Amino acid sequence: MSSPFILQLYRKPVLVVGGGIIAERKVAYLLKEKALVTVISPLITEGLESLRSQIKIIKTSLAVEDISEEYCRRLNINWRSFLLIVMATNSHPLNEQLSNRLFPYVSLINIVDNPQLSSFYFPAVVDRGALKISVTTSGKSPILARKIREYLSDTFGLEYNAYLEELHHIRTELQKIEPDPQKRKEMLEERTEFPLPPATKK
Repeated sequence: MSSPFILQLYRKPVLVVGGGIIAERKVAYLLKEKALVTVISPLITEGLESLRSQIKIIKTSLAVEDISEEYCRRLNINWRSFLLIVMATNSHPLNEQLSNRLFPYVSLINIVDNPQLSSFYFPAVVDRGALKISVTTSGKSPILARKIREYLSDTFGLEYNAYLEELHHIRTELQKIEPDPQKRKEMLEERTEFPLPPATKK
């Protein structure tokens, strides 16, 4: 059973093991969230190669023997330094073996081809700036999660980002002039319109 949480990835070190198309997609997501990404893989896609200025690339295979303790001398890596790890090699057994070795040091591990053994999933996200709506099927059907995201994308347009900034400004000003928290809440309830009327949408 999974529970949804929002992780703050800004400037947090994360590791992606693997250099294929799936790894490239995960790296793109992590970079969008401003994470500090390290990639370990002997081969990488052209897309990952083009991101060399934004990520750290260690061009080698990760072996089970490299994770005999929390510090790997060969790679000069302390596994505990990572907030999370994405296991995305093209070998299902290797992903599982490496993850089993890494779990004592890093609690958050996503195994791209084995959601049952993963401790977190990548949701399908509707990103509207401060408004982020995450959809997950707990790894059971990424395609359905994508279709739900597309449905929600039509409902929550880009106008919600500007609207949230407006609401934030109102809330900040009310905090200055209204000391009573209950009255502030009532005033904010009155000013918070949802859903936005069609005329507001662009």
